[in-house]
Amino acid sequence: MLEAGGETPAGARVIRLHSVRTLVISRDLAFRQRAMTVLEGLGPVAFAVAGLEAVDHVAALVDDQHPDVVVLDATACAPAIGGVVLELCERVPRVGVVIVSSTAADDHLGLPALPKWGWAADLSLAVQVARRAGNPLKEERTRHVH
Repeated sequence: MLEAGGETPAGARVIRLHSVRTLVISRDLAFRQRAMTVLEGLGPVAFAVAGLEAVDHVAALVDDQHPDVVVLDATACAPAIGGVVLELCERVPRVGVVIVSSTAADDHLGLPALPKWGWAADLSLAVQVARRAGNPLKEERTRHVH
C-alpha cells in the first residue's frame, strides 16, 4: 500500500513516494547514531562532524551532499545558528532546516530548537515538515524584497 496520508492496515508495509535525503551536522557521535536510527526510514542520511561557527564550511557540505533537509546540532554553538541558516537561505532556500539542542539555546532569528534528546517522532516529523517547507527564513527574506 502506498503512503497517502490515510491509515494502513496493521502489518501493512508503507512505501514512501519520495525519500528524504538528510544531512546531520553534529560533533556528538551518540546523537548522530540516534539520528540515523530515527531518520533512516525516511531516506538516505549523511553525517558531518563540523562546528557551526565555520559557516562557509557548513554551506560547502550542503552543496556537496545535496540534502533535502539539514539537521543542525546547536549544542554549544547556538550563536552561530543564525548565520548558518541565513547563508543556507541565500545559497539553497529549498533545503529545509531542523535545529536541535541539548540546552535551552537562545532563540536566533525566531528559529526554535527541538530538544536533542526529545521524542524520536518529533525529530522525524520535523524533518518531514522541513522537507516540504524549505528554509524557514525564505519567506521572511522574500517579504523584505517586495
